[in-house]
Amino acid sequence: MRSTHACAGWASGCGEELREADRAQAESLRVGGAQTMGKVMGGHLIARIVRDEGVPFVAGVIGGSLHEIMDGFYFLPEVKAILTRHERVATDMADGYARTTGNVGVALAVQGPGAANAFAGVANSFKDSTPIIQIVGQVRQQVQGHDTLQELQLLDIFRSVVKWQSTIPLPERIPEIFRRAFTIVRSGRPRPVLIEVPTNVAAAYLDEEQAVYEPVRRRFRSAGDPVDIDRAAELLAKAERPVLYAGAGVLYAEAWDELRELAEMLSAPVMTTLNAKSAFPEDHPLALGLGGFPIGLFATKQAVHFSRTADVCLAIGVSFKPSATRGAPQPRDIKLIQVDSDFTEVNKIYRPDVAIVGDAKLVLRGIIETIRGRHRVRRNGLDRDVVDTIARLKREWLEEWMPALTSEKVPINPYRLSWEINNTVDRRNTIILHDSGSVRGYLCHHYEALIPRGFLGFGGQSAMGWSMGAAMGAKLGNPDKTVINYIGDGSFGMTGMDFETAVRNRIPILTVVVNNEALNMSMETRRQQFGERYIWVELSGNYAEMARALGGWGRRVETPDEIVPALREALEVTQGGHPALLEVKVERLIPEPILPDPRGEAGGRFAAHHGARERATQADTTGGRPGGLQG
Repeated sequence: MRSTHACAGWASGCGEELREADRAQAESLRVGGAQTMGKVMGGHLIARIVRDEGVPFVAGVIGGSLHEIMDGFYFLPEVKAILTRHERVATDMADGYARTTGNVGVALAVQGPGAANAFAGVANSFKDSTPIIQIVGQVRQQVQGHDTLQELQLLDIFRSVVKWQSTIPLPERIPEIFRRAFTIVRSGRPRPVLIEVPTNVAAAYLDEEQAVYEPVRRRFRSAGDPVDIDRAAELLAKAERPVLYAGAGVLYAEAWDELRELAEMLSAPVMTTLNAKSAFPEDHPLALGLGGFPIGLFATKQAVHFSRTADVCLAIGVSFKPSATRGAPQPRDIKLIQVDSDFTEVNKIYRPDVAIVGDAKLVLRGIIETIRGRHRVRRNGLDRDVVDTIARLKREWLEEWMPALTSEKVPINPYRLSWEINNTVDRRNTIILHDSGSVRGYLCHHYEALIPRGFLGFGGQSAMGWSMGAAMGAKLGNPDKTVINYIGDGSFGMTGMDFETAVRNRIPILTVVVNNEALNMSMETRRQQFGERYIWVELSGNYAEMARALGGWGRRVETPDEIVPALREALEVTQGGHPALLEVKVERLIPEPILPDPRGEAGGRFAAHHGARERATQADTTGGRPGGLQG
């Protein structure tokens, strides 16, 4: 059995060693699996497959239907097995790992309520197109259909949020089903796959000959129709004012080099979706930051200018969600080229003039080579007028925000916090994640992303609490990078107990809790619609004390001048191998910087872009929170 002198819990990953008596059995597993008279237990085979596919860790909560699988991982120390406090956090860990590495993440949940807890995490991954495999247990086949304890129809429940799913009806079909799962999850549009494992299948033994598994370890990609690539290349080469719009498909395909090469070839400004914010370096002369076609929810001033004046827009891996485009009609005077790995995205919202179904990296390479070989580019290299216009608009936009970014107000203006983080951390060696709600808008404009996958935006499902688990997964996949979890107090309440998971497993992430003692977005909605009739929106708590109680480092910040010293101290703690939590008390009712609705419905649920800035920068005459509430 495992030595437990270092840490408690199943396979805590704290470096405990297998006892000598187990080493021979562990070596047997590496070679051929748990053996009984030349046979392999189904659960042990599943563990071995996960290892052979290069998955470095699994996360979940132990329970009845997982014991056989986890017994397999017991003998595989190369796969870190992490017990979380909640199944949803385990799924989020797999998600964060997958987003920051491009590899497949794996999470496990027991049958019934455990799988139900994981649903929110799987839905997040589905809406944001993340390649994870969710393994769920199921009651024994012999009692299925009898309404036995914890029996749920899991395939029916998860059907709408997975790319593919299957139960394993027989132990000898384990290799086949996992081979299909890893092939499907890696190919085309990345989305979750679900595998259901009945307890009796995991506990059954199969012959060694039936347990042979050849890892997939690769993606199958389409390069796009050459005819469509030629048409796109011709449009771009002849364009006078091209603009490139990068979505998450660029990150999933690792197409950031091709994106930059094409942008510089055409002198085309580049804007991104929130999920793709780090696909193009935001210090590049052609970078516009967040944008949209024809408008974007969080579009910057410079992105709005170039998206409105473009004659051709190349959108790569963008889904044009109405929540992002604000339902704006398609402009008639801008040619749209759409590149996506998923054909169902074509003609879903807007009608492209040219559509290319294929992998972003391969398609962009095809466009670049076609332009270079067959067309004369109207503007080859950086156009000084374009670069100067971008720089001027960026300066103007930043000047408009500087009162909020440098505010001395107490409670702290949340934009000041974002500004200090941006100016303090080493952005070329940092991955930062935002959670749901107002913190998203506070951070996304004023943190300059410089490296691919250095900023993880999310929001297709936008379930509160995602960033806690995702940050741990990101750190496990990128141990040499600083990982910052930027989360509101409302979201932290959903998954914050898993800070203890980071402590126990020595996952040195920095969690920044933006604490306004409220569900700020809902409070803002009520303020706009019902005045100050606030209900179900106020919270309380001291999260720095909570972090210390859970064995980690915690500090509370209440004035602007404390931010940088505390942030530096917290970063030193994480560099020493320990998780840290920085709680920052901020002002309530500071809205996100969201553009007005193009249909004339600005205001409504969200504040207009200029209104957000004005309210964020207005003088504090009360010395406290709106409505007389003190922080």
